[in-house]
Amino acid sequence: MNLASFGLSRRPFRPTPDTESYFSAPSHDAAVASLIAGYENRDGIALVDGQTGVGKTIVGLRFLESLPPTVPRVMIPAARFSKPSELYQAILFDIGAPYQGLSEHELRLAVTDQLLGGLASGHPTALVLDEAQHLGADLLEEIRMLGNLETRCTKAAFVVLLALPPLRDRLGGADAAAFAQRVGVRSRVEPLSRDAAAGYLRHQVRACGADPQELITDEALSIFASHCGGIPRILNRSASLALALAAAAGERVLDAEAATEAVSQLGLREEPEDPNVLPHPAQPAVRRAVPAKARTPKRRSA
Repeated sequence: MNLASFGLSRRPFRPTPDTESYFSAPSHDAAVASLIAGYENRDGIALVDGQTGVGKTIVGLRFLESLPPTVPRVMIPAARFSKPSELYQAILFDIGAPYQGLSEHELRLAVTDQLLGGLASGHPTALVLDEAQHLGADLLEEIRMLGNLETRCTKAAFVVLLALPPLRDRLGGADAAAFAQRVGVRSRVEPLSRDAAAGYLRHQVRACGADPQELITDEALSIFASHCGGIPRILNRSASLALALAAAAGERVLDAEAATEAVSQLGLREEPEDPNVLPHPAQPAVRRAVPAKARTPKRRSA
């Protein structure tokens, strides 16, 4: 695809979190602000949850970017650990410390030493674990101990868990009471409203150097907003596919035809607009998708 022909300096609607095109939405901003406050207050553990694709990862990245450059930090993108030793190996690997050939106890001591040593910077280590809903009870207990690690003056780590809502539900159980009591920050990232969804897509275009009024029509924005449930990941997938379809047809505008084709190919249904109902991700239709017709380039006059 020739991005320059669309007035774009780089690819918009990226499939991975991109803090350069962060969109300021109320619940996202509130979650970032709560993490910043939790870190400044020296809380031990924070939880940010929300539906799949709603933007939890970019909240965590935005939080890390807000910290002074001297703050030690660790970002674990997928907390899929079956035992504590794997968690500690991942932390040491991210820090750049030796992690191979050590027993679980040695790994625990090595992480403890790194976190306490990090206080020499004058700041606790910020430790962000994404996909934290996969953590079992034994791993949550290890994280609780990391969150409790402190000197006489301050805590050695601020642990942020980015997770799907079931983790918050688990913390309501009696067996998780000790851990839940240590969670000083709890935030939920919500899907975007329809207006915000359209604003999100305009912002992605603008962040990549193009004028959204020239690149994408209001009708196309309305189609995306009504079919994607306010989920940024689905909005990105739909708009990216529509842009590719428009480019293949020799067009220079992402219009309603391209948008309709994209949501059809992805099997997305239109969501009812009800301000009293929390939006949810659009799900693929049960019926088998029918291949979309190829878009025909418009004939241009000589």
